[in-house]
Amino acid sequence: MIDPISAITLATKIAGSISAAVKAGKDLNTLMPAFGRLAKLEADINLAETGRHKGPLGRLTSSEEEGFAIAQAKLAHQETMNQLREICSIYGIWNVVQKEMAAARKRHKEALEEQARRRDQMFWGLSLTAGVLIFIAGLAAMIWGADALYNG
Repeated sequence: MIDPISAITLATKIAGSISAAVKAGKDLNTLMPAFGRLAKLEADINLAETGRHKGPLGRLTSSEEEGFAIAQAKLAHQETMNQLREICSIYGIWNVVQKEMAAARKRHKEALEEQARRRDQMFWGLSLTAGVLIFIAGLAAMIWGADALYNG
């Protein structure tokens, strides 16, 4: 479950540092890691919104509380992005920032989706293996029981 308090705090903290740095006239290259963290936060929120942040069994236990927490974090992130858009537009760096954030967001999203795909693949592989082993154990027990019944 995404923690809305930490997501809101993180978004506010990052936005404050970026805003202060832009107003102070810092170089754009020094600001890109902060924008990358903001893009990572957005990718995490989007992944949580689709439900892929949990394993297959965890998806069965999603709650309304979790949905509201995700929505709250998403709204806080959008508000933060709007504030940064205003500040960066004044200084003329928004287009560059937007392009770099999109690239960072895409890289992080692909990494998270690959991680979720591997987790799901491992879960289903283990489930299939366990099912086959249970089937073989049951079959062996039936054969042993039939043998014990007929041969005494």
